[in-house]
Formats: sequence, C-alpha cells, structure tokens
Amino acid sequence: MEENINSNDSLAPRPTGPHISFPITSLIIGIVVAVVIVTIIIVNLAHTPTNTNQLPQESPIMPNPTTSNTAPAPTTKLNSGYEMPVLGLGTWTLDNETAENSVYTAIKVGYRLIDAAQYYGNEAGVGKAMKRAIDEGLIARKDIFITTKVMPSNYSRAYASIDESLAKLQTDYIDLLLIHQPGTNNRATYKALEQGVKDGKIRSIGISNYYTPNELNEVLSFATITPALVQNENHIFYQNTELLEYAAKDNIKIESWYPFGGRGHTEESFTNETIVALTEKYHKTPAQIILRWQIQAGYIVIPGSSNPDHIAENFDIFDFELTSTEMNDIAAINKNQRYENW
Repeated sequence: MEENINSNDSLAPRPTGPHISFPITSLIIGIVVAVVIVTIIIVNLAHTPTNTNQLPQESPIMPNPTTSNTAPAPTTKLNSGYEMPVLGLGTWTLDNETAENSVYTAIKVGYRLIDAAQYYGNEAGVGKAMKRAIDEGLIARKDIFITTKVMPSNYSRAYASIDESLAKLQTDYIDLLLIHQPGTNNRATYKALEQGVKDGKIRSIGISNYYTPNELNEVLSFATITPALVQNENHIFYQNTELLEYAAKDNIKIESWYPFGGRGHTEESFTNETIVALTEKYHKTPAQIILRWQIQAGYIVIPGSSNPDHIAENFDIFDFELTSTEMNDIAAINKNQRYENW
C-alpha cells in the first residue's frame, strides 16, 4: 500500500517516542513465521515413534523369510552326469507330518538334498514340503535332489512302486532311486530301476547296504547302467575306505547314513578326544567336525534330524577346512565297527 503524502504532512508533529528502524508490519510477519515453524516442529515430534514397534509394518528392513542366508551345499558329479549335493537331510524315523516340517525347514536353511524311502512311509510328507517350497518360490524343482528307495517288499513289483513314489513325492521324476538292501530278486529289481531311467522317471540309480567290493561286483555283473552311488553306514568308527576306494574306480559315490554312529552311539562319537580337540580349535560342534571330515574324505552325507537348530547346525560346515594331519588323525579312529546288520 502506497503512503499518501500531501502538503499538510509537513505540518504534522514529529513522534516523541523512541526511534524504530523497521516498519511494524515486518515485526508481525516475523512473529507469524516463528509461530508456524514452532507449530510444524511440535506436530512432527508428536508423530515421531518413540520405538521401532510404532513404525509402519513396511518400514523396517527385515530379511525375506522365503530366502536363505546360506548358500546351497557344494555338489559332486555322479557317473550319470547329474550333480548331487554333498550334504543332505536324512528322514529315517520321521513320520509324514514331521518329515514335511523338517524338510521345509531344511530347504529354508539351504539344503538341496533330501533322502527318503518307501519303507520310511514319509514320501508324501517329503513331497508336500517340496511342493510348498516350490509354490512359495524358495526353490525350483530343478534345484532340489530327491533320493528314495525301493523297499524289499516291493522288489517283485519294483517298477509299479516307482509310479507310487512319484505320486507321493508330487514330482514327475526321481533324482536318485536305490535298491534299499540286498534281497532275493536283486537282478530283476535293478532291471526295473534301469527301465525307469529309460522311461524318464528316474535320473540316477544305485544301491544301499552293499558293503564289500564283491557285493558291488555282483551288481556290476548284470548292470547295464552303472550304479551312481552306494548308500551305507559310515562313521568315524566304521570308515570302510576299502569300498570307498574301490567304487571310485567307476566314479561310484559312497553316501553315509548314520554319520554320527546312529541312535545310542552319538555320544561315543561326540566325546572322542580327537573330535573334541578339533571342536576347541575351530569353535565348532562335534557334529560339525564329523560332517566336515566325511565330506573332505569323499563321502556324501545325510544326517537326520527333526530339530530345527540341529538341522541348521549340521549345515554350517563350509566355513572351515580340516588339515591333512587332522584328516589322518580322524582316520586313525577307525575300528571297522558297524552298529547295524542291514
């Protein structure tokens, strides 16, 4: 607003109060701005959470629950041409519900090898866990390696039992199918497995509970597809290096069940003085030391557990390596002592 000046202004009396150097309107504007700033600060403070529980749900940076922080285990190439993880989860004694929960947990941890069997009665649980993990985007079918076994009572109908396993596992192929143990119809049973490979239902085949070169040679005498793997009892007290070295000539892998000696014998393995000394050096558990030894010795290993903490513990073995001297020290524990007679 312009100031109105006229000739009578010069006759008006001068102010007698103190001298003011800026107009009154500037003072008012300054006060208003200050009030606005203070108001904004107060409003912001009122809406600032005092702890993380008050944050909106999408604000915290949380790990994705459908992904694993652990890389999958290393793999080894079978004589069939397929890659197989060197560490997996065994499911012996787990019922369907327990197997489903344990396998799903294992997949989240990083396991990509799961061992099942018709005899265990838990193929359906394994299949549900695998499907759930696939549906949730944890894995693709090609990322997981499923082993199962034809049980002795199915040897006379081995080929038909393959389709039954496929249905329970909810898959269109089995990565590895084994003869569970020597029986009365080994040749015909093995031929059924070979037919399953030819028909695209099985990728690799093998045998379980064959312990000597002579027993392996019997299968080799009639096999047109060389067994990819022999699954046996192996632990620090029964190392069976004779079969390990003999099978290696045909690139046949040896896989260890009961890597800790089996139920009733784990304490003997875990308290062995050589193992205990290594736990102190590497700050690892006895189970981790033994599994690391097995893998470095050339075995594939499938410790079983339904305990989520133990499942995770058994997988945490790829951040250290035993020396050749330490490997020899563990080899010296061997007593050629088996605990089962299957």
